[in-house]
Amino acid sequence: MNCHNIILNYIQNCEKDEPIFIEDIKEYIMQFYKEEEKRKIFNNVKEILNRLNKENIIKTAYKGIYYIPKTNIFGEVPLANRKIIRYKYLVDKLGNIKGYITGADLFNKVGLTTQVPNIIDIVTNECKNNNKYENKNLNVIIRKPKIEINNENYKYLQLIDLIENKDNIYIEVDNKDEIIYKFIQENNLEFEKIIKYARETNCKAVIEKMVILAR
Repeated sequence: MNCHNIILNYIQNCEKDEPIFIEDIKEYIMQFYKEEEKRKIFNNVKEILNRLNKENIIKTAYKGIYYIPKTNIFGEVPLANRKIIRYKYLVDKLGNIKGYITGADLFNKVGLTTQVPNIIDIVTNECKNNNKYENKNLNVIIRKPKIEINNENYKYLQLIDLIENKDNIYIEVDNKDEIIYKFIQENNLEFEKIIKYARETNCKAVIEKMVILAR
């Protein structure tokens, strides 16, 4: 099977109106070639995707991100940014958590502020350097986590962000501790694990807050 047919087969098994990332395609085709062939093959991937785009088999959302469009009575429906954000930064196609929303959007959702940010802050394993990176196309800022994010710990890490408040988000309520305690209860967070992750992320403020809430 040649590279074109391998990529076409991969795309034909993708759902409509879902992001298709060039990195995932490259990972998929690795299984079909020997190590010494991969570099040459990878150089052809973008060219093949551009050809499929011209043939209207796929559409380009942004650089390196494609999709098979759905249609309605008005024509083709563009891919929603929220879907790209979800699969690029928050969760993989198998349901494994790799990032979480933080900043003003998180504080708004739990009821600590009424601020509605224009740009969403995300902590994600996909951020490979220590600097904040702004994706202006998607209106997100991504940050590198202190520890690797997974299905078990992401709610604990959100809790740490709520308590630590490194962005100095203005708290508009007087019952902050009650709201944080409610977040702990609603997400079934365990005291021992809160302390564990606070130590792993070197966050003394969380440990101090747990002493207060325990009283």
